[in-house]
Amino acid sequence: MSIDTLVSLAILKVNWDKRGRDYIENFVPFVAEALRDSGDDVVSLPALQNDLRERFGLDLPLNPLRQVLQRAAKHNYVRRQSGVFYRNPVELSSLNFADVRNSVVSIHDRLLSRLREFVRTERRAEWSEEDAAAAVSEFLADHSLKLLYAQAEQTPLNTKGISREAVYSVASFLARARDSEPDILADFTTLAKGRLLASAIYLPDPGRVAQKFENTKIYIDTSILVFAAGYAGPERQAPCEELLRILRDHGARLYCFDFTLEEAKGILDACAARLRRGQLQDAYGPTIEWFIESGRSASDVELMIARFPEKLRSHGILVEGPPARIPEFNVDESGFEKALDNKIGYRNPKAREHDVDCVAAIALLRRGRHTRDIETSGAVFVTTNVELAKESRAFFQADAPEGSAALCVTDYSLGNLLWLKNPTQAPDLPLKFLLADAYAALQPPDELWKTYLTEIARLKEQGQITTDEYFTLRHSLSAKRALMDMTAGDTSTFAEGTIAEVLRVAAEHLRADLTEQVARERRKADDAEQVVSTLEQRDNARQERIRGRAAGIARVTSKVMCGGLLVVLAAGALLSFPWTLPQLAQAWYRYLTTGLLSAFFVFTLANMIWGTSVRSIHESLERSLERWILRRLLLIAGEILQP
Repeated sequence: MSIDTLVSLAILKVNWDKRGRDYIENFVPFVAEALRDSGDDVVSLPALQNDLRERFGLDLPLNPLRQVLQRAAKHNYVRRQSGVFYRNPVELSSLNFADVRNSVVSIHDRLLSRLREFVRTERRAEWSEEDAAAAVSEFLADHSLKLLYAQAEQTPLNTKGISREAVYSVASFLARARDSEPDILADFTTLAKGRLLASAIYLPDPGRVAQKFENTKIYIDTSILVFAAGYAGPERQAPCEELLRILRDHGARLYCFDFTLEEAKGILDACAARLRRGQLQDAYGPTIEWFIESGRSASDVELMIARFPEKLRSHGILVEGPPARIPEFNVDESGFEKALDNKIGYRNPKAREHDVDCVAAIALLRRGRHTRDIETSGAVFVTTNVELAKESRAFFQADAPEGSAALCVTDYSLGNLLWLKNPTQAPDLPLKFLLADAYAALQPPDELWKTYLTEIARLKEQGQITTDEYFTLRHSLSAKRALMDMTAGDTSTFAEGTIAEVLRVAAEHLRADLTEQVARERRKADDAEQVVSTLEQRDNARQERIRGRAAGIARVTSKVMCGGLLVVLAAGALLSFPWTLPQLAQAWYRYLTTGLLSAFFVFTLANMIWGTSVRSIHESLERSLERWILRRLLLIAGEILQP
């Protein structure tokens, strides 16, 4: 795929946003722009097809291209006379294609520039713009709608295979964008959606893409069942869950064969047995790796097995036995088994037998009928195995009418069709598939992982690495990441010193991770301590305010009580005073005595009030009142002050 192709994908997405749900209409601007610059007024389909390929990187099959040209005639870009199309230069001159192209070039430039910078700094490699465009296109080009339909013509986007190193670099770049660069992730998603829109040209009837499933059973393969249940990690679960949900929304009936369910349980049983025995030296595969990485025990897996049927029911998946054998609709199962063995080379013969049984069952359910619409095909088998889908189509439908719905399709291609049915219903489905692709590309391929596990087991047996080092090499994500960084998934680059280098890098990553974890925990502890300190300060301030209020109330109350006592004593003295007084000359001594007694009374009263004993009583009274009032105020405030 050229740089122009990436720009074309972005333009397709922009055209779609502007023009709405019409996939033929989506290609009209490209055809019109190619005709505008053509030097021949007579339109030649082969020449137009070649122009689209060279200028925009779009390889449209001739039959769909004829439909696009007919749509262009409705816009007066061309006119048809005696079965021949002629250009309309006046209408073509009014096109604003260049403006649309310029508006999306920024997406292309920003994405490729960031990717090249990432490869330069992280992968120590120099990529040209063409290298970056080829790598992105390879990452996007694996799952077109051609696997849904037995189409005779070529894919609309021709791509050349690139190195595993390039695919790994793009996957690493996309993983980082997911975590820290949302603008780049959005650009990537725009291209992915453009890729799906380009694939719409493979639909047998683009005008009927929105139709729902009618009386069609969708049979789910083992890996999708396990992934959708969440038994291989959230990255693999998300797109499978979304796919099943959208299938139900479009009226599809979801099933799995009973022998498929048994195969899935067998995989989980084998994982549990390995975990129980600690036999992990040669264990590989997405499920067992996720169990190891997430720290699952054998008992955890056994509980998952018990809950597995419930998980399937929650996704609306029913279990069904294979159809009855009908001689006239039987297929060449032994021939298909040999073809699969030659093409795929199964490590497990039971897995090959399972796949043969599934596809043969779909053929029986269809009873030899060929249909153009997968929605009304009656039955279809959905798998994650791209090679199985390709070989099934090649073996069983080599002579099928053009555009016939395939017996076996991939989850990606079916997901693409569902997104095209209603992009607004599942806007995130392309992104979820994109991230799942990136996650898968970052995992060591089976051949490399098996070689790696064999080597670290040998080193442990020979005493060249310790048990702790073996544990790090086998179980840590850092080791897996280091292995992929050094080999990019290419087994041929695995050398004798790779293990030592992986161990060194993994140890560094572990130390960095531990340092970061300690720092993170310290930050959490500091934050928690700060929160507690702030709360304590607020609580202390609130209690001080309450205590001050209680002391003030107690002080005023005690003064009022003492003042009242003085009033009572004064009143008593006045009431007991002999108001009928004798003459001074006759009873001067009585006046003198009374004066002395009054002075003594005043002195005694003052001593009682301000002397040591009286003051102690007064202070004791004040403290008691303060405590009593404080308790009442704290109760009102919702707290009780601890003594």
